[in-house]
Amino acid sequence: MTKKIKTIGLKKNNQSYLTKLMIAYPKINSGRKNYTNQYYRVLKNILLSQAYDVISKKKLNFQTKFTFKENSKFLLIKFKL
Repeated sequence: MTKKIKTIGLKKNNQSYLTKLMIAYPKINSGRKNYTNQYYRVLKNILLSQAYDVISKKKLNFQTKFTFKENSKFLLIKFKL
C-alpha cells in the first residue's frame, strides 16, 4: 500500500506595486534587480517547508522526486511516488 501525497500549492500575488514604487521613488531601489525571481524563490521555499511538514507527518522519505508546476494564479508542487 502506497501513501499518496496531495498536491501542495500557494496562490501567487500580483507584484506590480514594486515597479510603481520604484518609478515614484527611484532612490528606494535595492541591490537586487530580479524581484520576480526572488518572489518565486521565496514561494518555492515556502512550498518545500510545507511539503517537508506533510511528508514528516506521513513518515515517508523526503527524497522522493517532485516538480514545480506554475499556473496563472498558483504555484504547485507535485510528488512522484
